[in-house]
Amino acid sequence: PHKSPTSSSSKKKAAKRDEQQPPVATPKAPKPPPMAYRNKQRVVLVASRGITARQRHLLEDLAKLLPHHRAESKLDAKSEPRLLNDVCELKSANGCLYLESRRRGEDLYAWLARPPGGPSGKFRVLNIHTMDELRLTGNCALGTRPLLCFDDAFDAAAPPHWKLVKALLAVTFGAPRGHPKSKPFFDHALAFSLIDDAVWVRHFQIIISQDASRSDAADPTAGLKLVEIGPRFALAPVRLFAGSFRGATLYARGADAAVASPSAAKAASSASSSRSVASKSVSTHQDRLRAKEQRLEHKKANTLSKDDLLGVTRQRVLEAAAAAAEDDEEDSFDDS
Repeated sequence: PHKSPTSSSSKKKAAKRDEQQPPVATPKAPKPPPMAYRNKQRVVLVASRGITARQRHLLEDLAKLLPHHRAESKLDAKSEPRLLNDVCELKSANGCLYLESRRRGEDLYAWLARPPGGPSGKFRVLNIHTMDELRLTGNCALGTRPLLCFDDAFDAAAPPHWKLVKALLAVTFGAPRGHPKSKPFFDHALAFSLIDDAVWVRHFQIIISQDASRSDAADPTAGLKLVEIGPRFALAPVRLFAGSFRGATLYARGADAAVASPSAAKAASSASSSRSVASKSVSTHQDRLRAKEQRLEHKKANTLSKDDLLGVTRQRVLEAAAAAAEDDEEDSFDDS
């Protein structure tokens, strides 16, 4: 059937009227308030020139663990570490982690400092194993805050310097809450254990199973699992200072420490090698003297005196003469 023009024009007017009306605003979910960033911590991460490949990989692993770090170019090996106070001031940082390589990469030292007022500490880095080297199955998101777990021996230890070491480790490796480059949750943990006068550092992933009962108050760790990620290393304190890279000495490693200094270890190894060489030379000399005595005893036991020698000679001459006489008799009998 034919449509009337009035109906089509009314529909156009209604559609135009609907287009002119403002759209109805749908209610949106309220945004969560941004996390306040009040504890502003920045750590300068720097290394000295001349570090080896393994030490450089360790530096890269530490940079992944610290979302609040500030990178800096390598420091000259001949420069004083106290120059890093000015670098931290320019970077607006109140923490510093400096890896210093000595003896062409044979020894590695780690400086933990809180510029400009201090304190600071120098540690020897031992048993380095990077993430690329270990190839463990653990994994975590980049930029998440690590959960710091310290051994009870830090507080129960008799030497008071371990509490200072714990404070330095906490402010250096602890990512501040609300940092712009960090994520507001924990999915990995850093474990600091005190064994044989050294701090052993391990890095784990925190896995929560889906069927874990959250209402189990008797065992809050039910359903939790730890998988190691890496890296692994140990920190043996060498010296602690009241200031930043300087100041009064609060602690110094003694000669009876469980972890000896590289120079002392090298001197001990050289002394042991020299003692082994000396003992070997002494034993060789004693063997020579013993062999000489045995030769003299053998010569003395098998040497005849003059009388014995003359007697043997006379006996041999008489035996030879008798044999010659018998031969002459046999020859004369044959001729006859």
